[in-house]
Amino acid sequence: MDAFTVEPTFHKGLLVAQPVRGYRFSMDSVLLPHLIEGRFVTAVELGAGCGIMALQLFAHGKTTLLHLAESNPLLFEALRLTTAINALDGFFMLYQTDVENLRVSGDLVYFNPPYGRGKVGKGERWQPFMTFLEKNRYKEVAYICPPQLDSVFSQFLGSRMNLRKEVQVWYKHSTRIVKQWTYEKVTPLRKALVVPSEETEQMYWDCP
Repeated sequence: MDAFTVEPTFHKGLLVAQPVRGYRFSMDSVLLPHLIEGRFVTAVELGAGCGIMALQLFAHGKTTLLHLAESNPLLFEALRLTTAINALDGFFMLYQTDVENLRVSGDLVYFNPPYGRGKVGKGERWQPFMTFLEKNRYKEVAYICPPQLDSVFSQFLGSRMNLRKEVQVWYKHSTRIVKQWTYEKVTPLRKALVVPSEETEQMYWDCP
């Protein structure tokens, strides 16, 4: 039987279940929900993992109904536990399926895709995310990923959407890019963020 931990999150009263062994959420999953701009009736998360990003978006009132897709059986069980222990069954719609097979529309689509090191092709699985974006309807898209993956998504999304926000995230030994795209005509907001910093540390504590 697989073992899971159940731990408090940065939000009062919300808990997250994670596998004892295997993938556990990282700082990327903390940053993206905080950096997404706007409020959305529905949102779709591709590769939802244990549900930590969905919990944060919901707790901050950025969306009220989430469609969460996860194909890994162990992570899907963690996602199911996270949903159940927080009594969010009416707000989190769960799909145990590969991202490319998901057919659901939402105001916002967001994701933190798998990635390797160095050039594209070293551990990334960006094609399923691109397939979803090609075959489904949405109003905005947000993601966090290394620069080499951002170039792939930006080439596709930049040909049909407008950039709402771009954040360069500087870790000690690596860099991430956060981008949010919209069909609206907007002036893009650009900024840089160093981790750790007072701003990112505050992200843990500014939650209701």
